[in-house]
Amino acid sequence: MKARLLPWAAVLALSVINASCSGQSASESESAVDSGAANTAGLPQSEADMRTGPVAGVPVISARTYVDGSATVKVTGSFAIDEAIPINKPASYSDGSMTWLQYGVSGAETPNILVTVSEVEVGIIVGHGKPTATAEVAACKGGMEVGANTISGHYTCPGITSYDPSNSQMGKVDIEVSLTAKSP
Repeated sequence: MKARLLPWAAVLALSVINASCSGQSASESESAVDSGAANTAGLPQSEADMRTGPVAGVPVISARTYVDGSATVKVTGSFAIDEAIPINKPASYSDGSMTWLQYGVSGAETPNILVTVSEVEVGIIVGHGKPTATAEVAACKGGMEVGANTISGHYTCPGITSYDPSNSQMGKVDIEVSLTAKSP
């Protein structure tokens, strides 16, 4: 029971810190959080569930391994990718509190993408050789649906900062990804 209370205690502490930094009282901040549940009426059930969970837009994924899947990735801007990339089965797994969905080989010269899902956020890292870009899905549109044996999702992330260490150049990219992952 104590382990379940810790994430909620952290969220409460952050809302109090956020409220004090924004000039709101804690009760005003809590009221703003409570009104978020009222905004889920027109959403599909899976998205409504995610918004009323511990953190808006973050799905809960049970412990599992993956046997099939792919990600169709389109990146435009300071570097480009336009490919369907198969899931990297050995590098993709969920432990019940964190998920790593690796498509392709991280750090390789070929296009690759890593989608991470923690208890508090979803992250997307795309790479093509040295150039990479990292997006928090808070800066993206879309979502993820989690079933008993499948995960599917689609995200569009405009204006994400990229970096190319081979020439120390920063840039901007637009990312669009559609992904699937199947577990046994």
